[in-house]
Amino acid sequence: MRPFLPRPARSLQRSVHSVVACLLLGVLDATAQTADLTDLNFEDLAAIEVSSASKFIQSAREAPSSVEVLGREEIRRYGWRTLSEALASFTGVYITSDRAYEYIGARGFLVPGDYVSRFLIMIDGQRVNDNVYEQGIIGTDFPLDLALVERIEYVPGPGSSIYGSNAVFGVVNVITRRAQELPAATFATRLANDGWREGRVTLARQLDTGASLLLSVSERHKGGRDLSYNDPNGGLLLLGGGVSPDGVARDLDRQRSSQWFVRYEDGPFSLTARLADRTIQPSSALYGTLFNDAGLRLRDASSSLMARYQKQLSDSLGIDARLERGAMIYRADYPYDDGAGGRYINHDDTAGVWWNGDIRFFHTGLQGHKIVAGVDAQVDQQARQSNADVGVAINTPVSVDVRRQRRAVYLQDEWAFAQRWRLNAGLRYDSFSIGEQTTSPRLGLIWLARTSTTFKLLTGRAYRVPNAYERDYGGGTYNVANLALRPETIRSRELVWEEQLDRSSHLRLSVFDNTLDKLIVQVDTGGGLLQYQNQTGVQSKGVETTWRKSFEGGAQVVSGLSVNDTVDASGQRPGYSPSWVARLRGSVPWSGSPWMLSSELRALAATQYTQGGNSQRLGSQVQMNLALTTTRLAPGLEALLRIRNLMDRRLAYPGTEEAPVPALPAEGRVWEVGLRYAF
Repeated sequence: MRPFLPRPARSLQRSVHSVVACLLLGVLDATAQTADLTDLNFEDLAAIEVSSASKFIQSAREAPSSVEVLGREEIRRYGWRTLSEALASFTGVYITSDRAYEYIGARGFLVPGDYVSRFLIMIDGQRVNDNVYEQGIIGTDFPLDLALVERIEYVPGPGSSIYGSNAVFGVVNVITRRAQELPAATFATRLANDGWREGRVTLARQLDTGASLLLSVSERHKGGRDLSYNDPNGGLLLLGGGVSPDGVARDLDRQRSSQWFVRYEDGPFSLTARLADRTIQPSSALYGTLFNDAGLRLRDASSSLMARYQKQLSDSLGIDARLERGAMIYRADYPYDDGAGGRYINHDDTAGVWWNGDIRFFHTGLQGHKIVAGVDAQVDQQARQSNADVGVAINTPVSVDVRRQRRAVYLQDEWAFAQRWRLNAGLRYDSFSIGEQTTSPRLGLIWLARTSTTFKLLTGRAYRVPNAYERDYGGGTYNVANLALRPETIRSRELVWEEQLDRSSHLRLSVFDNTLDKLIVQVDTGGGLLQYQNQTGVQSKGVETTWRKSFEGGAQVVSGLSVNDTVDASGQRPGYSPSWVARLRGSVPWSGSPWMLSSELRALAATQYTQGGNSQRLGSQVQMNLALTTTRLAPGLEALLRIRNLMDRRLAYPGTEEAPVPALPAEGRVWEVGLRYAF
């Protein structure tokens, strides 16, 4: 059996040389050609407009954040299939997985298995995080096909002054394309040698009334495969109390998912519906279940119906009002040994339904001021969590339905108090029915020193209230509720320098200092009873740098490096916190042909972490991906050839506390081919 733990970092240099060679292979040819650089999406930072940093459209240069943007052209060139793959290209961001869900870390902090609740994930400015786990879904459970994405905006650092809870480490806003920007009909498919089969149909129509309609349906299926696990501590349990002799999970990691997206737009009014439904049979034997047992089955689904009204009421006053009904379900079957030679199923059933409303005004009537003021509220209609054995009574059943309400007001002002100076000040007040009241300030001083030079001094405070699972789930055999759980908070200071080196080259340097207090973690209180409790704080300091360059022939290069020093009160690195994260990606036209060659290199430092109460170490993780794309294979026909983990490195993810082994195997080399036809 081949071990899956990574090789030492000494091959990082060879991988860097490989990716650089691939990127530069056609640069001389590329620079000799001409191209429409308006499709590059990041050529001139001053021309890029973002809306996620302040809830109104502003240039990225003037935004109170070191905001990063990925455009649809980059998404297409690199062939990213999931939101998590795209997010992994941002500076300082890294992704882990327990082979059921994916988790995002940034600036040196990630708690494996934390439900991504410390990031706020949005689609068109509307939060995706649910009302029970407050989970930020980013993997194959994300409810939107990336082919419908216009751009992805990543705002690192605290964002609670505008968005409230969950915007602790950052805000991700996925902005969709409009019907008038799409072909009338699109058919797409993608196949991979790891068993993935995907298909998508998108229809866009302009109605005679002037309204527009967009409908997109995506279906995905993944067949089962064999996968080998390294089990140094005997955690891969079999029926009867034995341990797997070979560590091979057979014909698992099956998955089936669907995504529906519908939007009707008529002037200032729009109605958007989305639905995602996924079933997965992970091979990782999570939650202490039996290994190599197809009875472990997880189903998650989410839906949203949102009405939105946007209108410029006058030259100086605009309104943006939303009303959403959101819903989620999580249903899971866990196979266990009953201790008497038999097998039983433990069943989880979680359902959440909520109403969310937000109305905000944007005012520019005062000279030098851009003011955003709004109110935001959410009311739970259902927040049910239940767990029970099927047909037996081994564990104590759990049934909890604690519904919450949240109300908030916020105010933000961008004040141009001098020709080259901006002061961005924001304040938000939230009140929760569970007895919490929180105030979140933010302050940003921006100096437009020269046409090409910008300095930003940023500070803010953000928070995350304990979610319903952390606070209220209890009464069963293993879980104890904690109604005294307090919100965790982060205080952040950041200095940003941005330099437009020339029309097509940009450099960003950021120095940050984050202090996280009252961190919410699950602890063993004795006798196997688990409870979420507030722990001591975490300090994270570091430096991030990003360099972007585009060439006249259409070639691009982007590099990013994030270095941090992150420690808890005991002086240890918390969670899974690599001391450095490096990124290098680029694309070049292929020797004068209509094909575009794109490559990306992702690297993480070797890292210590804790799993199962024991200290573990995961070696450096280096992955190289390659994509070959064209938009002109034939009229209306696009093609994709992509190889993930080109060097077939033995990669791994850190094991969560729910995993039976210290490290979980990642995929080896995977080939993908895709076709898209539009008319």
